[in-house]
Amino acid sequence: MKTEKIVETNEADAVVNSATRLKILKERADILAKPLFTEADKGIELVGLVFLLSDEQYIIDASFVVEVIHINDLTQLPSCPPFLMGIINVRGRIISVFNLKSFLNLPTKGITNHNRVIIVKHKQIEIGLLADEMIGNITVYLNQLQDPMSTLSSRQKEYLLGITIDHAVLLDIEKFLSADEIIINEEI
Repeated sequence: MKTEKIVETNEADAVVNSATRLKILKERADILAKPLFTEADKGIELVGLVFLLSDEQYIIDASFVVEVIHINDLTQLPSCPPFLMGIINVRGRIISVFNLKSFLNLPTKGITNHNRVIIVKHKQIEIGLLADEMIGNITVYLNQLQDPMSTLSSRQKEYLLGITIDHAVLLDIEKFLSADEIIINEEI
């Protein structure tokens, strides 16, 4: 008889567990069906230009971008920091070209046909940034950014606004263009 009671109890538990299980699964499905962020959660949006540096995607605020050009006739300058590649002439304007990979201590490789110079401007500073390859434009919602990883160097963290859900790094280009360390004023 004990066996019969156990069987009856297990059958009743199975019915209750089945109903509870279905309720839990329905709740989970409802949660998963909701978008991660609602329109109200998105917050301030930024239109950015996406490019590659050392096989990683980086983004800069498109409002700072003047133009994107092929690298041509780069003139190297003596006695400059390694992150200053040289200068180029763009329709009569002399533009300094910076290698962000060198500046941010990322792996570097040679210049190819895919490289572009992104000319950016903030206040009176206009410079070129060497990009390995252009990807396109993207809309970034600032309150959805993740904090930079703790494994980054202090210089890398200093010039990053955050990381997108897709793992693209948003650079603080305004801070970079305002930094004293990019101003080279040496006399030989």
